[in-house]
Amino acid sequence: MNSPRTPRPGGAAHAHHLLFYGSDEQFLAAALPFADDGLSAGESVFIATSRHNAALLRRHLGRQAAQVTFAPAHWHRSPAQALLAFHDRAHTTLGPSRVLGETPWVGLSEDQAREWTRYESLLNLALASTGAWHLCPYDTRALPSGVLHAAQLTHPALTTGTNHRPNPAHVNPEEFSAACDSVPLPDPPTGCAEFRFDGSRQLAELREFTARLARAAALPPERVDSLLVCVDEAAANAVRHGAKGGCCRIWTTPEEVFCEVTDPHGSLNTALAGYLPPVTAQLDGRGLWIIRQLSDAADMRSTPRGTTIRIRMSRRRTPTPP
Repeated sequence: MNSPRTPRPGGAAHAHHLLFYGSDEQFLAAALPFADDGLSAGESVFIATSRHNAALLRRHLGRQAAQVTFAPAHWHRSPAQALLAFHDRAHTTLGPSRVLGETPWVGLSEDQAREWTRYESLLNLALASTGAWHLCPYDTRALPSGVLHAAQLTHPALTTGTNHRPNPAHVNPEEFSAACDSVPLPDPPTGCAEFRFDGSRQLAELREFTARLARAAALPPERVDSLLVCVDEAAANAVRHGAKGGCCRIWTTPEEVFCEVTDPHGSLNTALAGYLPPVTAQLDGRGLWIIRQLSDAADMRSTPRGTTIRIRMSRRRTPTPP
């Protein structure tokens, strides 16, 4: 297939382009030259999209499809894990690379959609100066207006596939992430299980309390272990940097186990906390990053009343993250 060439944006900085498409033809008109030209330039090309669009690309790329890496089905398991996976891929790939990454928006709750829009914004920080070029397709036929509007705030550039231009609606990633945290967390249900701890001597009891309730909720064993690490990190953070103690509350829904650790005197800039991989030479800051990697979602809020870390674990078995 002869397609118009897509010139690579200048410089070594990360390029992050938003593509709105309303038909298979519009998707292919941008995605094919994007992949085609990357292969011709000897660049790594990685595709993480829907089954339908992946099949379209395989068919139209023909023999070239064998040179493209297609993501496993569970690549977008959680925003934090996808952010790390793309970060690691960009930093371990020699030379420039291209990624066509399409977030699976359909069927997400409002909270889940908010975290995935935050992920799109923070990609700009995680991949800065890597030479990675991300093309993010959004299907205008299937996606709600709120998702389409948010996409315009999280991508610094717009594209049709052959024409790239700056996006005047783009919002600074830290400002966008802070705005996500302006949504208050719902109160825990009345009567949920509660454990108050005061100092590091009670952390072992806190782990036993968490493990007992997690197992009673039939949380898969590997998920119980992950939850214990998350709770330990959140509580240790309160002991070391906050009020020297706090409160842990646990409750369940048919789908998830919620575990909330509150530090009444803690203060935290939650906009970027735990989202970007910590610097290797520094030990501080790893706890929040570990929580985001091991949980299915983690909501963090700081107010004059302290800091709350709410950890969510799916009660279903989930595939190993990429």
